[in-house]
Amino acid sequence: MKLALTIKSNFWKKLHHQLPLWREVVMPGLSVVGFIMLARSIGLLQSQEWLVFDQLLRVRPNEAIDQRVVIVGIDEDDINYVGSYPIPNREIAKMLNILHTYKPRVIGLDLFKDKHSNSDRADLALALRENTNIIGIEVALNQKRTFNVNLPPELPPERVGFADLIVDPDGKLRRNVLAAKTHMGKLKYSLPLCLAQFYLREQGIIFHHGSSSYDPIQFGSSRLVRFLPNSGGYVGTDANGFQILLNFRSHPEPFRTLSLRDVLTKKIDPNWIRDRVVIVGMTASSIKDTFTTSAVKRTLYTRDLGIENSANQFQSIYGVEIHAHTTSQIISNVLDGRPLLKVWPEFWEYLWILAWGLLGIILGLILQSPVKTLLNLGLASIALVGICYILLVVGWWIPLVPTLLSLAGAGLTTSFFDRDLRTLLEQRSLTLKRSFETIHNGPLQTLAVILRSLGEDIETEKLRSQLEQLNRELRSIPDSLSQEMLSRNDSLYLEGNVVIDLQIPIAELLYHIYDSTLQRKFQGFETIQSFIPPNFEPLEECYLNADQKRSLYLFFQEALCNVGKHSQRATRLDVVCTRSASEYCLQIIDNGVGILSKSNYQSGGGGTDQAQYLARKLRGKFRRFRHSPQGTVCELTWPVASTWWQRFLYPGNWKFFSARTDGT
Repeated sequence: MKLALTIKSNFWKKLHHQLPLWREVVMPGLSVVGFIMLARSIGLLQSQEWLVFDQLLRVRPNEAIDQRVVIVGIDEDDINYVGSYPIPNREIAKMLNILHTYKPRVIGLDLFKDKHSNSDRADLALALRENTNIIGIEVALNQKRTFNVNLPPELPPERVGFADLIVDPDGKLRRNVLAAKTHMGKLKYSLPLCLAQFYLREQGIIFHHGSSSYDPIQFGSSRLVRFLPNSGGYVGTDANGFQILLNFRSHPEPFRTLSLRDVLTKKIDPNWIRDRVVIVGMTASSIKDTFTTSAVKRTLYTRDLGIENSANQFQSIYGVEIHAHTTSQIISNVLDGRPLLKVWPEFWEYLWILAWGLLGIILGLILQSPVKTLLNLGLASIALVGICYILLVVGWWIPLVPTLLSLAGAGLTTSFFDRDLRTLLEQRSLTLKRSFETIHNGPLQTLAVILRSLGEDIETEKLRSQLEQLNRELRSIPDSLSQEMLSRNDSLYLEGNVVIDLQIPIAELLYHIYDSTLQRKFQGFETIQSFIPPNFEPLEECYLNADQKRSLYLFFQEALCNVGKHSQRATRLDVVCTRSASEYCLQIIDNGVGILSKSNYQSGGGGTDQAQYLARKLRGKFRRFRHSPQGTVCELTWPVASTWWQRFLYPGNWKFFSARTDGT
């Protein structure tokens, strides 16, 4: 229980210590997320979201062709066939009468027939009156009355739907108006809604709607999803009337399409028409009854141009096709459960954006490598796109562009600030480490000799000399540290203003460390009678980077200094360097007494920490043990890893020896 409380206390202390650092890193990332949400809320990302929305709709899997909806398109060949435009009323009447013999459930006449003074009007008027399943069109929602088009005089108002369509500011069609009040206050319904209402009524499905255009529209138990001003990627959009998002049927040829010639010459299968919704409209490019979209795989317009699967961002689509898609969308939702496009409440959308931004911040924090951060942000972005795509397939439009920007922007910003902060902390840590090494291997070694001498009779002049040496070493520390930091790890600064280039071969440097250290006036060196010159040739093919070399040299210097400071009555000092098939070994051996008997040294001090740190960096092992029959062995071993890439990474091992003194 006590151990658990201690661990918990240490965790909260560590967390409290880390919070200021995290705040410095996290706040910039959160600021990026906040800026992106603000940009979305004022509509700066609206066009980009529309574009991505269109692309995701277009790349959905193919659906089955909707056999319930048939288009009779009057194209250029039909105009040439009848010999005039507009198509004569008698030809339209003949077509309607032929279609009626095939027993369609409802016919939508997407042609303006408000003029009743034509000489051939009688045939058309008779066809419109006798065929009670024909729905005509009008234009009724323009504020200026001259822009509107009246309904055919032969049809009652309940058999007429408006053909008004609404486009977004970028000129593309993504939504449709199903119900709206005219500027005179009269409630009107669109052609697709009238067609769907007529078709579903034959199956006993009742249409429900209130007296206001904003009231819910319902067929049986199925309720249509109304478009709101901030639905999906829209911001502050005019949502007057009852609008819905267009969920275009995903197929290169979503509906069966016939021509006027096919009907007039009766070259059609009656089963194609029987009990179907038939929509008659213009599909001639010269008439310009077209709109722009990029959310469909192909349109009749692109088909006529011979384009199999258009990747164009601006595809032309005929008005009759739009009415077919809208009618099919309503009927398929009611009968088949095909999803309408829905959106989350705004609160959940912004929470979604924030959540992915926080994920980016977390990735930027835990992945310290820029490469790993970019890779994981890339994978997370792919996952985000996949999730939004799957949700759109099942009918949910989730914001992608601001979420993607939030994830990547917050992640990269956090990684950038975290890298800078870690670099600063590493620089501070390196400065402290170098300061300790410089003090430990210089003044502290001299101070240890002085303290050891205080218990013995020591001449005043000798003590003065040692104190002056300590004073010089202390005063030289700032200059040595500043020069070493500016050298970018390429040099090692030793006592006496000796500067060693770390790019020279290891063996040469170890010889230099050996000679310079033994010249220091340590008591343990005075009794040594036998100095066997060391052989560092086994290390000639050892490949280390500059930092590893520096640590190795300091370890070697520290081990020699320990013999000089702590060994008593030592008469022999051996440095043994060997290489086996699997590892290198460096041993410093003396035959004195005193080193391992020092409790503070046995338990490990600063020098021991340096040695263990070096062993970890080299993936090796550090040991200190008694030598038989007397003395101490200080041993460092590390594995041999001589590969071609190490020669490439550490070319300094092949340079010639060069040492500088006096800082020059």
